[in-house]
This record gives sequence, C-alpha cells and structure tokens, in this order.
Amino acid sequence: MNPFFRRAEEILEIATADSAALGDTLMVLDRQGGFRMIEPAGWSLPGLAAEFGAEAVYKVERRGSSVRVEGWNGFERCLLQGQTSGGRARSMLGVSLAPQATMLQVAALALA
Repeated sequence: MNPFFRRAEEILEIATADSAALGDTLMVLDRQGGFRMIEPAGWSLPGLAAEFGAEAVYKVERRGSSVRVEGWNGFERCLLQGQTSGGRARSMLGVSLAPQATMLQVAALALA
C-alpha cells in the first residue's frame, strides 16, 4: 500500500481509538513531511493543497460514533470510514452501525 493511503489509515486509527482524540479537522502534509492541523470551515481539499503547497491533505469528520477520513493528493483520493471504540462496543451489543472500517479508493486523472 502506498504512503498516501497508509497515512489515511493511521489517521483513522487515531481518530477512532479515542472519541476525543480528533474532532473535525483538516491536516496538511507539507513536502518536508510535516503536518499542520487547520480548522475545516471554508476549505476544500484542493484549495487547501494549493494554498499551502501540500503534498497531501486529509479531512477528518466526526458524526456521533462514526469517523470519516478523506484524503487527496492531486492524483488520488481516498475515503475511509470507521467507528470510535464506543461505537464498536455498541455494535457488538446488537446496535446496527456502520462497518468498523471501509475504504473507497478513486484514482483521479493526472493533471495536465
């Protein structure tokens, strides 16, 4: 698996491990490997990447016990979804919730 998707998985693991660990946020990965966290209001992933000259950007959204991570690097896009540890516990008790983690990978067209 390439580093772009692996980072998205790691972000999802952190966000689902602790319900207070990560709320709604945007993460910018710069070309030197540093992360910057930004309030998501008013930003699109492509706009954020252009503004900061990012290698990749990730958006974390939390809705109840469900967590969603969307990533974009200009050529690829991914969407991962999971549940917080509390949501998984409720699911095991018979409450129907989203699967623990699902991933949708969409390769974007190369920019000309």
